[in-house]
Amino acid sequence: MDKEKLNNSNVIRNISTDQTEILRNIMTLYTDGKAFDCDMTASKLKFYNNDRCKYQIPEPSILFDVFPQMDKIKKIEPLGKLPLEGGSIESIVIDLPFVIAPKDSASTRNPNKRSNIIFNRFSSYYPLDDLYESYFHWISEAYRVLKPNGLCVFKCQSTVTGGVQANSEEFSFMCAQKVGFTVEDKFILAAKSRLISSSKINNQQHARKYTSVFYCFKKTIKKKSKNFNYFDLIDILSVNEKNR
Repeated sequence: MDKEKLNNSNVIRNISTDQTEILRNIMTLYTDGKAFDCDMTASKLKFYNNDRCKYQIPEPSILFDVFPQMDKIKKIEPLGKLPLEGGSIESIVIDLPFVIAPKDSASTRNPNKRSNIIFNRFSSYYPLDDLYESYFHWISEAYRVLKPNGLCVFKCQSTVTGGVQANSEEFSFMCAQKVGFTVEDKFILAAKSRLISSSKINNQQHARKYTSVFYCFKKTIKKKSKNFNYFDLIDILSVNEKNR
């Protein structure tokens, strides 16, 4: 029987409003439909067996979190090592916090349930350098524990802090290439609505972020000739520019 031809109704798209659709599509393209081996930010397992989402994503067999919410999730340290041997798993999911806020500030200690909803739900980093350090560390750890051609699914969202853009999506891409990953794919999760932290219309300085990204980082051993490491490529182009 001939395979069904791709068209606009069955093609896997790079954008969705449902994160389980993105995870299912990643599994279809990159894990032969198999469940992910590990989630190191398992929290309350919102990615998995969630009846409110479009697809049922099977729960990984290995679950970690810095702040585990269930007994079956093993605690890890913020900048520690995963208790896994190098090159021991085929896939890992990482969804680190993106909020920048002091944990002991007056607003984060506010008992009002409507105060700092995003902080209370997802935890935070402070100062911003802590986010960058954590992202690089865990991307490096993912590379260590993955087998050759293993997959890291890395979810992230850029944000604004103190009136400054924190481009954590682009930084994550850079970290992945720096440690040796190939950036195989990028899926965009679009939100229908977002929590708004300020009621003053004239207080907005940057576009509110309504998207987050699921990167597919692959521990590729044999890279394709056009799979550039952009750090190396820019060095070459810089030399060429000086020699013009």
